[in-house]
Amino acid sequence: MSASAWQRLLTLRVALRRMRDSLPRLSSGHLPLLSIVVAAYNTQPYIEETLTSLARQRYRRIEVIVVNDASTDLTGEIAGRFAAKDRRFRLVSAPHGGPGAARNLGAALAGGQYLAFFDSDDIADPLFYFEAIRGLEHSDSDFAVGSYEVLSDGLRRSAPKYVRRVHKENRRGIKLADLPEITVNALCCSKVYRRDFYERCVGPQPEGVFYEDQMTSMRGYVRSGSFDVISRPVLQWRRRPTLDATSQRTVDADNLQHRVNAYRDVSGFLDACDLPLVREQRLLQLLYTDQLTLGHLVEASPQYFDIAAAFLRWAIPLVDAEMYNENVSFGNRVLHWLVMHSDLPTTSSFILSGGRRLASWVFERRDEGSSGLVVGVLPTFDCDRAGIPLAVRCPTERELAKVATVAPPIDG
Repeated sequence: MSASAWQRLLTLRVALRRMRDSLPRLSSGHLPLLSIVVAAYNTQPYIEETLTSLARQRYRRIEVIVVNDASTDLTGEIAGRFAAKDRRFRLVSAPHGGPGAARNLGAALAGGQYLAFFDSDDIADPLFYFEAIRGLEHSDSDFAVGSYEVLSDGLRRSAPKYVRRVHKENRRGIKLADLPEITVNALCCSKVYRRDFYERCVGPQPEGVFYEDQMTSMRGYVRSGSFDVISRPVLQWRRRPTLDATSQRTVDADNLQHRVNAYRDVSGFLDACDLPLVREQRLLQLLYTDQLTLGHLVEASPQYFDIAAAFLRWAIPLVDAEMYNENVSFGNRVLHWLVMHSDLPTTSSFILSGGRRLASWVFERRDEGSSGLVVGVLPTFDCDRAGIPLAVRCPTERELAKVATVAPPIDG
């Protein structure tokens, strides 16, 4: 072997050693068993990739309980092949009851000291459970929660900014009061629980509904003595085609009703726990992250519009007005007013006119007595005819700083 080839080999060995040493390690000794419950229903195109990602976890001492929720495609057969070749996998068949019922069945069969749930169309990062359990073994927290990425049309995208913000750094042993905004991560599959804590304080999960993650996650945040936050994405959450995933049909009225019901149930839970500030924080999150997907109103039905309007009329008065103005964007504040006080055609016209974008607006000063209001005018939409009050069309100081020019007062 030549000297240059030998040097390249040594360089490669050093690089591999450094990469090995950079990987997280658990303390030596007995590794606790982790039970991963996978609720599976008609995910034939995705489940093989999902289960492969679980089989390749660096944390090896796992049991994967796949609950086939009466799938009518080859989901059960694919999961059965994994169970046949890998003794860590187990397939359980159940009558169709939805994800909550499937997860509850799997949790009842779990034997691990730790418990996690995973959807049968998502992809787990290889170090997810290794990193989570390593942290929990040192922190004695009740659960760990990680960030995630979004997988859509074969492309990996970062999680929304509001999720990345609460996961900007690793934290161990924190309480909800230390980071109340963490509740924005309500994804059940982003968490690893100590099983005894889950059984005492979190489960069972709501059955017969969508968005069961909302209540499940909130119980964990509220009732935990402490929890760990993992900064890096631990999974890829798959955004499936609209007609392929019932829980992701964002323009479907029944879907919105399930979402609204889940949000109201969580709000009632926080009210019963005497946590008004957490309740307000969660409602504010729903408003500024547009969990009602109001941008899709142009495609939605009048029933969808009515459900959204009823929710906004209920939720907005429960949030501090100053916090609402500072956190909800200018365009969405106007949109909220239209949904609550106008009709679907007018609101759709506003959206199509670009009203949600601050850059679409022109701002001018209006001498209204001694107030001297700065008011937004949308060139392609008649706000006065729509009856939008001037006060609703006033930007905050922060928003005004982003506006290039403000027209002088209108004479007369």
